[in-house]
Amino acid sequence: MKNTRNFYLVFLVLIISFISNVSLSENKTEIIYKINEEIITNIDLNNEEKFLIFLNPNLKNLLKDQITKISKNSLINRKIKEVELKKIYDFEKSNSGEKYVKRFIKNSKYKNDQDLRNSLEQSNLEYEFLLKNFHIDNIWREFIYEKFKSQVKINVDVLKKQIQEQKTNYEELNLSEIVFKIEANGNLKDLSKQIYDEINSSGFEAAASIYSISETKKFGGKLGWIKSSQISRDIYNEIKKIDTITKPIKTNNGFIILKLNEKRIVEKKINLEEELQKLINTETDKELNKFGYIYFNKIKKRTFISEI
Repeated sequence: MKNTRNFYLVFLVLIISFISNVSLSENKTEIIYKINEEIITNIDLNNEEKFLIFLNPNLKNLLKDQITKISKNSLINRKIKEVELKKIYDFEKSNSGEKYVKRFIKNSKYKNDQDLRNSLEQSNLEYEFLLKNFHIDNIWREFIYEKFKSQVKINVDVLKKQIQEQKTNYEELNLSEIVFKIEANGNLKDLSKQIYDEINSSGFEAAASIYSISETKKFGGKLGWIKSSQISRDIYNEIKKIDTITKPIKTNNGFIILKLNEKRIVEKKINLEEELQKLINTETDKELNKFGYIYFNKIKKRTFISEI
């Protein structure tokens, strides 16, 4: 009887020890990447996975390995941007990250800052992690704007004519996008098949997170409601042909696949100047996205990236 009791005691101690070691192993901070002099840890990767799922819950449809791969790429790309921005911008002395969070709240489902924090807590995600990410991403967009705005060429007359053709009752489309490029030795047919296969198996939003090169990938490619007058005529004609998802459409930035989530007719007098400015902004964003993509890849090629 005594021997039996001792056996169970020893067994219990071993189990407790094993559980403790597993717990310590999970919480242990390990460096997984080095970006120049900056580091990325396993804790950063875990937080990034939670962050991306927080922004795009459809990522849960993907396999764990796919989510990890997307998160690694996202982390590395943001760290490269941070390293480049630190040459001209002091993140420590600026608290402008808060204004970007407020902008996010205004355009989201969250009622206020506390509502956002409560949701983050439910996702086991620190507010500071979201704040830092928003800070870096938005400063990078502003940096790209200042660097390339003089190179953006918009034909205002064409856009103005496009708006003038609209009636007082106009169509609004709720859209999502996947913007992609064909890399060297690649071809449109094979890559398109991969994208559509992923859409069919995991959903459009998850596929956007994997394949899109647009900033909207973090939000599952969501563009939201857009007036038909703010869409180029060629792209709008392709949208009119489909019920849900377009074929790949050639653009100045590569190719785009659009998902039509919903559409509606709005009765309202069109303000020419207001609509023209919105359309100019849309076309400007497209051009800046192209310049930003090219510039980022140049930086990435000269950045030392080491997997530990």
